[in-house]
Amino acid sequence: MNSASQHNSPTADRQWFIVRRWQTYASELRVLLLRVVAVIVLYGCQVAHYLSLDEAGQAANLLFQRVATGAAVLLIVVSLLVLLLVLKRILPVWLPFATTIVDLLAIASLVGIAGGPMATSLIGAFYLVIAMAGLRFDLRLVWLATLGAMAAYMGTVGVVDDSWFDADHAVPVVQQGVALACLGGTGIVVGQIVRLARPLAQQYHDRLEQAEAKETK
Repeated sequence: MNSASQHNSPTADRQWFIVRRWQTYASELRVLLLRVVAVIVLYGCQVAHYLSLDEAGQAANLLFQRVATGAAVLLIVVSLLVLLLVLKRILPVWLPFATTIVDLLAIASLVGIAGGPMATSLIGAFYLVIAMAGLRFDLRLVWLATLGAMAAYMGTVGVVDDSWFDADHAVPVVQQGVALACLGGTGIVVGQIVRLARPLAQQYHDRLEQAEAKETK
């Protein structure tokens, strides 16, 4: 049996699944840390902006401030619950998918309340969700995050655009296309990195075995 056949055998697939599964715990901890840091930084920026406004500006910004507070609390609570599960070595396969969906919905809600993609730079957080999906080394999760981010972005466009088929667009069609292309391209790149993880690990293992074999001769 050649090397390629060995790497694609059921035994090799099983061992790769086990290795990737154990790494998922460490990856999930990194994702939790990134999520909490991102929430704290972004919410801190929003609070600073809110406090810098005059009374009229604060009144106009009050709804968004409340939604931002709710979203921040939700994401931190979700992170703490997942942390508890990870520490107990309980990590259902569906959990990263669920937390990714929660992240996307929270971002989409904030962008929609803010007035759409033209009114806030929070759409940049969609890229962070895609990148965090890549940390789990699960290609299906990367595609969920990518397609979900694209769908969520278009949802925020629909909130402020009464019709997508007339000549008057709240969000220019060109900008929509660029945003979708960038989100999709990011997902493709992250997906390719995930695809390269297993061949890289296999090549390292093979070279290590060859080096050990030479030393024993």
